Amino acid sequence: MSAKEVVQKYLTAYTQLDYATMESLTTDNFVFEDPAFPHLEGEHARGMFKMFIQGAPKTGAKFTVVEVNSSEDDPSHKVTAKYDASYNFEGRPVVNHMSSVFLVNNDGKIEKQVDTFDFSAWASQALGIIGMLFGSFGFLRAQVQKRGADRLEAFLRRDREERTAN
Repeated sequence: MSAKEVVQKYLTAYTQLDYATMESLTTDNFVFEDPAFPHLEGEHARGMFKMFIQGAPKTGAKFTVVEVNSSEDDPSHKVTAKYDASYNFEGRPVVNHMSSVFLVNNDGKIEKQVDTFDFSAWASQALGIIGMLFGSFGFLRAQVQKRGADRLEAFLRRDREERTAN
């Protein structure tokens, strides 16, 4: 599979809430970065996606791939993509437009995914008046990052416990 095909398969799996396929397409030390989760590696990076997918029935999350393109500067390893995420965040509807850069290794596995989105626009939707007023301030971003990290740690702890119990 080409790098572009790997990313298309990965994002299609995301739209279908198919964590097993997504996991199979990433390296053991997969890295994910975005404004809410500034740097996750391995279990934490994959776990974030697992948390989103398992939470989808509650949040009504839907993911839509807009486009996937091979990068002009390194088409055999670098892929750019745009996708949208629609969901409810604490009862508020959110539509988040993501731009992504993926690095795919020679074995056809995704090593890194870096997502960017308009944090202020996200905060306005997800956090209401607080997000509208303070979405462009670093302290709010830091608070969102801390809260996200805490939620992810709690999810990973429960997930490990469930896997060991089975």
